[in-house]
Amino acid sequence: MDLYIAGVGAYLPPRQTAAEAIAAQLYDVDAAKADEVVSACVEPALYPAEMAAIAGRAALEMAGDRAGSVRAVFHSYLDFQGAHFWDAAPHVALHTVGVSVPAFDVRQSCNGALASIELGRRFIGGPADSVLVTTGDRFDNPWVNRWYGDQSVFGDGGSGLVLSGAGGFAKVESLVTLSENSLEAESRGGGFVNGAEATPIDFEQQRERFHTAEVPMLEHYGRLEPLLHECIGKALADAGVAAGDLAYVIPVVTTKWRVQIQLSRFLGLPPERSTWDFGSTTGHMGSGDQITGLHHLFTTGKLRRDDRVLLLGGGTGFTVTGAVLRILEDG
Repeated sequence: MDLYIAGVGAYLPPRQTAAEAIAAQLYDVDAAKADEVVSACVEPALYPAEMAAIAGRAALEMAGDRAGSVRAVFHSYLDFQGAHFWDAAPHVALHTVGVSVPAFDVRQSCNGALASIELGRRFIGGPADSVLVTTGDRFDNPWVNRWYGDQSVFGDGGSGLVLSGAGGFAKVESLVTLSENSLEAESRGGGFVNGAEATPIDFEQQRERFHTAEVPMLEHYGRLEPLLHECIGKALADAGVAAGDLAYVIPVVTTKWRVQIQLSRFLGLPPERSTWDFGSTTGHMGSGDQITGLHHLFTTGKLRRDDRVLLLGGGTGFTVTGAVLRILEDG
């Protein structure tokens, strides 16, 4: 069954610059120099599911008739959505496609959007079917400091993508997801915490505890590196392309040096072939980096017919997904 991306949408709130954050004593000069993040999106009012719904409606509008019949909505995120013991996906569905479409919350950390595409393709049985994928996050909660995120600077916003069997501006040429569940303890620091004793998250301390108590750092990367190589290699091979054929890579946006490492080590490409220039102005948007990056490239005219694009996601736990797109229409 052929799969296409028929529409993409993004909700990007105003930016707070790194200089402004330094002046407000939220960020320090040394971290700013190391990260090379220009700014981060900061939403003052809307909750994550509301931003996701705005982006989802934009994606559906772009898809038009090629959206066909939406069979499911998959909504992913990293952090609090606006209420405890609440699933946000039905809210997104209600405000995009209506009351009767099944909606699912997907928690796969920074790989949530691509994991949603992986899940969503199982709902597409023919050209009349489509799936709406959304993301949304707002990192202004007391337990997280957006300027010292998990090896990144967190940015608020929402994204939406319509995966269709009918056609679109891009065809999904390959889609590969691999896992290494032995690393599941990384995001909890190797131990469990009683909810009543929860404190603000210190990502560096959490990672240090994990490497001390569970998996040493070198062993950790020793498990991750072959997984990434295998996923990227299979995604490229299934699409019949080499790394050098890629017009762009859209990775998880963290810091410039981490993006450089990803592209050089696994693809032999410079950061200029990625969406870093754009992502450095938004911050790391939870699970939304790949969709907002694709939206940016297409709507600003950077993509042309027959370009190949690699979407690359990784989420603590650990899963990694690679998808190669062939662009069918000029941006």
